[in-house]
Amino acid sequence: MNKKIWIHVGIIIAMFAVACAYMSPALSGKVIRQGDIQKTGTIPNWAPSMFSGMPGYQIASEPTKSVFQTLRNLLIMRPMGLERNIGVLFLYLLGFYIAMIALGVSPWLALIGALGFGLGSYNIIIIEAGHITKAWAMSMMAPILAGMMLTLRSAIDPNLEKRKRNIKVLCGSLLFTLALILQISFNHIQITFYTAIACVIMGIAYLVTAIMKKRFPQFALKMGILVVGAALAFCCNIRLLLVNEEYMKYTMRGGSELTVTPESLYGDNEAAPQNTADGLKIDYAFSWSYGVGETYTILVPGAMGGSSGEKVSRESAFYRNFRAENAPLYWGEQPFTSGPVYFGAIVLLLFLVGMIVTRGPERWWVLAASILSMMLAWGNNLMGINEWVFNNIPFYNKFRTPSMALVLTNVCMAIMAVLAMKEIFNPQRDRKRVNLGLYIGAGALCGLILIVLLLSGSFSYSGASDRQMAAQYGAQWDTIFSVLANDRAALLKADSWRSILFILLAAATLWLYNNEKIKKQGIAIAIVGVLVIVDLWGVDRRYLNESNFTDKRQLELRRDQWDYELDEQAARFGDQEYRVLNMAVNTFNDSKPSAFHNQIGGYSAAKLSRYQNLIDFYISRHININVLNMLNTRYIVLNNGQVQRNPEALGNCWFVSNVQWVDDANGEILALNTIDPATTAVINKNEFSLPDNETVMDSNDRIELEITKPYNPDYLRYRSHTSDEQLAVFSEIYYAPDWFAYIDGKPAEYIRANYVLRAMVIPAGDHVIEFKNEAPRLHRLDTINLIVSIVTLLAMAGAIMLVLRKKRKGE
Repeated sequence: MNKKIWIHVGIIIAMFAVACAYMSPALSGKVIRQGDIQKTGTIPNWAPSMFSGMPGYQIASEPTKSVFQTLRNLLIMRPMGLERNIGVLFLYLLGFYIAMIALGVSPWLALIGALGFGLGSYNIIIIEAGHITKAWAMSMMAPILAGMMLTLRSAIDPNLEKRKRNIKVLCGSLLFTLALILQISFNHIQITFYTAIACVIMGIAYLVTAIMKKRFPQFALKMGILVVGAALAFCCNIRLLLVNEEYMKYTMRGGSELTVTPESLYGDNEAAPQNTADGLKIDYAFSWSYGVGETYTILVPGAMGGSSGEKVSRESAFYRNFRAENAPLYWGEQPFTSGPVYFGAIVLLLFLVGMIVTRGPERWWVLAASILSMMLAWGNNLMGINEWVFNNIPFYNKFRTPSMALVLTNVCMAIMAVLAMKEIFNPQRDRKRVNLGLYIGAGALCGLILIVLLLSGSFSYSGASDRQMAAQYGAQWDTIFSVLANDRAALLKADSWRSILFILLAAATLWLYNNEKIKKQGIAIAIVGVLVIVDLWGVDRRYLNESNFTDKRQLELRRDQWDYELDEQAARFGDQEYRVLNMAVNTFNDSKPSAFHNQIGGYSAAKLSRYQNLIDFYISRHININVLNMLNTRYIVLNNGQVQRNPEALGNCWFVSNVQWVDDANGEILALNTIDPATTAVINKNEFSLPDNETVMDSNDRIELEITKPYNPDYLRYRSHTSDEQLAVFSEIYYAPDWFAYIDGKPAEYIRANYVLRAMVIPAGDHVIEFKNEAPRLHRLDTINLIVSIVTLLAMAGAIMLVLRKKRKGE
């Protein structure tokens, strides 16, 4: 191997060492308490334990059949069991490092850039929160953008010789395509959406440059190559994308058919109608919007108090008064937060310097993407623009948490920071221009911080979450708030001076090098690198440190006392297949109870829209016992943990003697407030029909679920005996794309009843009724996925061989 390869190998090992050092408890087998991850075992096509049943592949699924799956698993370190801690941080670093190397940056500057991006506070905080698929997807943002930049650069440079141009196009397009394949496979489409925004802005910037340089044909050709790469990336993930597209139509993100609200049940005709648009409600989607002033945290991490449970010292006012080490210091616009979005004072300094010292389209697309993503992050704090975007930009109304858009700002600013260092450490640099950039960058940032410090005495130090605490603590709140305000102000002041210190140290180092006071480039690079690590590491450790790790056994799901009591009662009464309403936990935001019993609650960001409406109308505000009965809610765990058996639960299936026909979804859901589901089924006459035959109920008629062994969530079998044709209602959630019905082995039709359940006409006599979750699209697309991934890999290999062949021939 030549020296360059050894340098790359050494740096990659060093990045792995950094990841291991930060996540060192993982090396001894400990794991992070990741709040949004609750493992409940393997999940087949259907998950009956969540929300009375939902597609299991939306919680966890078998890996997609693709030749790129092995690479994906290796990159996230799944074989080593490190994919949720060390593997995440290492992938941040590796992805950004590769991206910068592709752009021609020296390995040492690429390493600093990788550390500057990977150790950004948001990137670390989401690991603690358990948002791992988001983290994996974010790690591919820089490689995608770098691959596109490298490809389009070759189009606008008229002086580039053909051989070098071919190599750049090959490397850029392969990096772009491969990184996009991986990002989509990580299944966080919102991150892919933000990446696409940056790609569009970049494409426009290079298009303008190409036109000005009269290089449009070359630009169009290279853009065509990228479009083909993007198409291949999407096709390599076709199963994931099309299954998600199918399911999304039935979820909250697909909009609502209703024009009535829960208030309509109580005669409130003035209630505002539901949003029936094809997407989320805007107030729900924008509930986690970053404050305009809160954006200042990208420069000063503690500007808004840090987190909603900020670790405080024993010298703090909060600890001295309340003897608690964690305080609700956050006073921003969001309901609560695990920590601030901090890019790093040095990264911001270099970003501003880059805006002055770099040339070409890079600075314009980076600036535009940074500003736009920041504005998107403000959500409901900039409604004039964001409401239009929400209503008019395709797919945007499917996403929530606008503050997430800052991940794009972060990666753009980090890229520009590295490009700035590339110019600063270029032997042919314009020294005057570099000095100007350092003066303006350091002066602007330090000046801004000093102005905020001067004004800080007039700040209210009161945030959105304080209103809830004020209601909770009543008369004591004034005393508590005065203590919190004291510590909030202290943290703002301390972190302000902290950021000023890092800015001045980094600016001074770069100025000394630029003006040849520091002669050796390596010394200056090393000092800047150490400063970046110390700056970001110090903030990160506030939110993810050794205290967040625990022994694996501590995270094993254990039954609560009510689970044991519930099992005891079920055994006593002979109950086997039933559901539970657990009010001792956050019913619709806690997945742990689903590990032990089938729940009408659970946790999922992609609940079926109709089921969410059922919750809103009949469970979360006022509990309707008839709705619980039709959901076969046999047991209720009260707030105090006491278990009550519901003897009125209707079981797994039953016959009804009456049908109440309604015109639309409004009629379906409102009728549940008045019917007795034991005798009446509500059916939408504009979607379904039934035979006109009149039936007579017989006391000997029966239908019951057979308990099959071994248990298979994707299969249900019933036996019926009737003297006449009957309408049966099944206490199972209606999801027609996946579930298929059979009577005596022959396909049969079933319909939706009672807004969310299944119903079927059962012929007279003795019959076996089966429901099979075949999820045809899921499995049919697996084969296509594998074929396309093989074709893509062969196309990549062919492109490499073609370029190498031309290189040998000297073309």
